[in-house]
Amino acid sequence: MRNGSKLLKVLLQASEKAANIARICRQKEVLFQLLVQEKSLEEKNPRFFQDFKTLADVLIQETIRHDIEIEFPELAKIVQGEETNVFSNTLGESIIVEICSCSKDTTQLLTKVMGNDAVAAELLAAEVHKDVQLSDVPITLDIPNDFDVNIEDLGIWIDPIDSTADYISAMETIDEQTGLYLSGLRCVTVLIGVYKKSTGVPVLGVVNQPFCINIDLQWTGKCYWGFLGGGIAKSSISNACNVDKIILLSHFEDADVKSKLLNSGFKLVEATGAGYKILSVAIGQAAAYILSKGSTYKWDTCGPQALLSSIGGSIIEFKEFIVNPDSDNLSVNYLPIGTNFSNRAGLIAYRDPQILETFKCILCKSR
Repeated sequence: MRNGSKLLKVLLQASEKAANIARICRQKEVLFQLLVQEKSLEEKNPRFFQDFKTLADVLIQETIRHDIEIEFPELAKIVQGEETNVFSNTLGESIIVEICSCSKDTTQLLTKVMGNDAVAAELLAAEVHKDVQLSDVPITLDIPNDFDVNIEDLGIWIDPIDSTADYISAMETIDEQTGLYLSGLRCVTVLIGVYKKSTGVPVLGVVNQPFCINIDLQWTGKCYWGFLGGGIAKSSISNACNVDKIILLSHFEDADVKSKLLNSGFKLVEATGAGYKILSVAIGQAAAYILSKGSTYKWDTCGPQALLSSIGGSIIEFKEFIVNPDSDNLSVNYLPIGTNFSNRAGLIAYRDPQILETFKCILCKSR
């Protein structure tokens, strides 16, 4: 198995382990109460309960990093994500959250982090150290063995739980006309993206949707992957394209942008979760996702962009497109610039490049 295929296998398994941790935090009562409980200021340890959701993020991120390091030690150091791994416990101690060599040691560390809650710590550690096989990952297409990458030229962005607010509240709403979810657990995703450090171009992406199917109050997920490199483009997603004129937006999109799209016959759907919105475009449930603001980050879009690119789409910068729609340098780039990791120029995520011709006519300043 070549390096690209081997790395994809590792990331798929890591994403499913992350999904398991996300699910167990909602399905095990002892963890669920920590996740949703809001302590009053008079109670003893308000900070911990407020920050348990952050601990879940950090634990997932470090689990993915740990599992990558087992197979690719040189990559673990360049994994970047939304969270730092320094956590303050209820005693005010700063503790580095890391995955130890065995479940017992990880349990001890998490017990310290979690204010001596050994039961919760043991549940989490068991999931962290569970042996997840590729056959456990809910994908629809087996990965080929011929994907190759230069490991030394790679960087990795991770969003351990995209749409944390939906993960906590789980208040589900759905657009009955399109079947798209506007909020809730189905809008939560685990996002892993791999890009070339020499160019900033994404080459491999994994999008795991931990909460996809709910049967008897038990959730199962779906996982998607895409690879683009060395003249090979392959994805777990079908190449069939949906032509519905549905555009996904955030809840805070500019009125002018919405007006132009509505006047051109598009149906607008406002949903949460950048990862979920881009995934919906990739699987053909929407024509595009448009965001005029710089409110997403590299970890939100790197994995999903690789997924889109593997099936002929991409993510481009909204503001650059508005000014110079015919430029060849519009794609969102993943090289870090200082400490600002936001996609400052906004974005347009699309599957079929032809839709950009339509957007030129209705959105661009020069038209």
